[in-house]
Amino acid sequence: MTQLSVSRRVARFVTGLALEDLPPAVVSRTTLLALDTLGSCLASSTMDFGRAVICTSERLGGPPESSLIGGKAKVAAANAVLANGTLAHGLDFDDTREDAIVHTGCVAVTTALAVGEAVGASGRAALEAMLAGVEVMCRVGLAAPGKFHARNFHPTALSGSFAAAAAAGKLYGLTEDQLVHAFGICGSQASGVIQYL
Repeated sequence: MTQLSVSRRVARFVTGLALEDLPPAVVSRTTLLALDTLGSCLASSTMDFGRAVICTSERLGGPPESSLIGGKAKVAAANAVLANGTLAHGLDFDDTREDAIVHTGCVAVTTALAVGEAVGASGRAALEAMLAGVEVMCRVGLAAPGKFHARNFHPTALSGSFAAAAAAGKLYGLTEDQLVHAFGICGSQASGVIQYL
């Protein structure tokens, strides 16, 4: 029997994830994460940096697919993720998985909401995508608990692309093979220094 790569095991988890298979407490906690993330976005949208990222996102172009939190226009899904993720993490009041030192909502929630809106997904499907993103982000962050941060890497930036790929991939209906490739791209581009501290 051939052993599966980590990427394939995670891709299989994402494609097989179904809300009805999860404990109600996990689902409930994820809805609270979404509300917390939206609250952080709204607070940031009133700040100078928040207004700047909303304005920039509006000017990047693309189809009007997804809402900007605290903004009036719809923008391309990728632009909404960029702006809303910045808003969610901008004040640094967002959730933290302490042992992995990752902020999951600014990536998983914002990606699931923007892509979900773009594809016309149900709330249930968006919630599944959020859960997939959170789980994948935590797993990547926990590959070396505290060690990324200790070596001056920002674990949220390092693991965030994996979460975004999981959440978006779930909503776009990527196959297991397509997710494996997406995770490979994420790994090859993983970065994020914490020199700003």
